Amino acid sequence: MNVRPHARLTLLALAAGQIIAVVCNAAVLPNGVVLGPSNWERAKGLLPEEVLAHYQRGDYLNRILDLAALPKAALLSPPDLLEISHSNHGRYALTPAGSIIDADTGAQPAYITGLPFDAVDPADPQAALKVVWNFFYATWYRGDCRFLTELVMFNSQGVERRVVTDVEMRFYDGSPEVQLQSNPDNLLLQTLARVVSPADLNGTVSLTWRFRDAGQRDMLWTYVPGLRRPRQLSPLNRSDGFLGSDISLDDGTFFDGKPQDFTFRLLGREEQLVLMDPYSLKGEAELLALPEGGWRIVWKDVPRIGADDPAWNGLPWAPVSAVLVQRPVWIVEATPKDPNYLYGRIVLRFDAESYLGSWTTKYDRAGALVGSYQVLQGMYYSPDGGHSYVPGGTIGVQIAENFTFKRATAMLFPPHNPQNAADYRVPLSRDLFNPDALVRLGR
Repeated sequence: MNVRPHARLTLLALAAGQIIAVVCNAAVLPNGVVLGPSNWERAKGLLPEEVLAHYQRGDYLNRILDLAALPKAALLSPPDLLEISHSNHGRYALTPAGSIIDADTGAQPAYITGLPFDAVDPADPQAALKVVWNFFYATWYRGDCRFLTELVMFNSQGVERRVVTDVEMRFYDGSPEVQLQSNPDNLLLQTLARVVSPADLNGTVSLTWRFRDAGQRDMLWTYVPGLRRPRQLSPLNRSDGFLGSDISLDDGTFFDGKPQDFTFRLLGREEQLVLMDPYSLKGEAELLALPEGGWRIVWKDVPRIGADDPAWNGLPWAPVSAVLVQRPVWIVEATPKDPNYLYGRIVLRFDAESYLGSWTTKYDRAGALVGSYQVLQGMYYSPDGGHSYVPGGTIGVQIAENFTFKRATAMLFPPHNPQNAADYRVPLSRDLFNPDALVRLGR
């Protein structure tokens, strides 16, 4: 895909009242200090215990970044998203099944843009579910996207396998563009994933449809070259590892389970340390304008995980270039309604302002810790002078850790190649997400 000329972006200077005021409590560690074995105790209560243990042992080492020390305020949510979210105040309610309805009419809205629940009251018995829906709409705001991703699977000896996939997602809710498209099947989203490498998996294609109705289960299809035909799958396997990795379909960008399939409980709102992209926060993201519309991230060529750095002595999947930033966080417990689901409960942590995710802790049905999902976040940029906003990442990293088998999978993005798709707000054809197209797309 050809792209137009580009320039390295700097953080857009916004008028007063359009930026998020980032106010944190006094930092537990000074700006620039590296959290590790010598000072890990000072981060007690600010990290999940299983993650804090990595810093205690020196498995992880990350620098503390105080957002107040940045030359410009970090744009953690776009101004237009904030504006429309404020206008949604009191507009929506939840059904007993967990679906969003118009508060006045009781009908399901044709679409929603912005956060549906502008102010979440922790005393509200539905607060946890409202936090989760806000997370989804904060994510879907980014619009249709396409990413070339690399799954790096680790065992106790090191890298076991690398799988490269080409993933496209089409949204029918959340983004400003959804108002212009038809939705006859009442969908929320469609996801298409094609395996690029290795050779034995090349040509494998999976397709997911998610519906807005609470009672309509996800529909999943896969095309395996050896079978030479698409095959419909049960949605029950969304908690299993994708292609043998430790990342499941329900992990997604942070959490991708259908909200109506879980019971949510609010555990509290606390200050915690979360992983963030330091280059993005400092305004160093690089974006390309795509000729068909949308914007492409060009990832920075720096170590993303320990395996990228020959001098690194910690865990090979450690997020070595990320920084730790203190943020207010909603803590939510998700319990699956399906008795066949792989996990008994999942603890999710969402930023209380941007609603994006940071740490997930997974337990089996006996209550034992079995897994963790660790996601790095960046900030938003406007590459066109305030008309549209896209996340400007530079070192995207998502880590699924399996404590039972002492292994992990890191989802990365191939660095510094403008030909690799890392695209937001791209126009994707509905025809691409048709089960009949799987044979054509597979090999």
